[in-house]
Amino acid sequence: MLRRIPTVICPHIHHSPLSSLPKKPSNPYIHYVSENFPVVKSKLPPNTPGKDIMRSVAESWKSLPAARKAVYERKALAEAQQYDNFFKTASLHLLFETEDKKEKKHLKKRFEELGRLPKKPPLSGYNLYVSRQKGQGNPQLSAPENLKIFAQNYKNLGEMEKTRLNKEVQIMKESYEKRMHQLLNP
Repeated sequence: MLRRIPTVICPHIHHSPLSSLPKKPSNPYIHYVSENFPVVKSKLPPNTPGKDIMRSVAESWKSLPAARKAVYERKALAEAQQYDNFFKTASLHLLFETEDKKEKKHLKKRFEELGRLPKKPPLSGYNLYVSRQKGQGNPQLSAPENLKIFAQNYKNLGEMEKTRLNKEVQIMKESYEKRMHQLLNP
């Protein structure tokens, strides 16, 4: 789900409620900005550009004492807990009731993160191999460079190893389908 810009910063942008899903929780800084942007704006000349106002707000955030920042951190934590509680208690049928593709993808990801949905298995033995290699890449190489190395290593695997990986993926897919069926058809 896309993060929404607080309307106090851009009052000309109106957000129509796309669904009943809660918006992503804001971080402490965003809470501070939404509270203090109008205050800072009122203290500056009327035609001050928005970026200058934001610069002033950012500077005041940086100089804010830890005790004052803690207030915004508590707000952000409470909002994050409320957000997580929604997904912990929401019906899995929301996945099928939601028509928006982005929302559906977001819902699925959140349900997987919370362990309410099984993680979708890899598409092939190659994908399984690469996913297992990711933590073993060379940190001095870029992700595409590491991926090329993983692809070459996969090509060099014997047919028996490739067949084993593909069978493992097939078992994972069957288990996933069975679990999804159990969850959605109690």
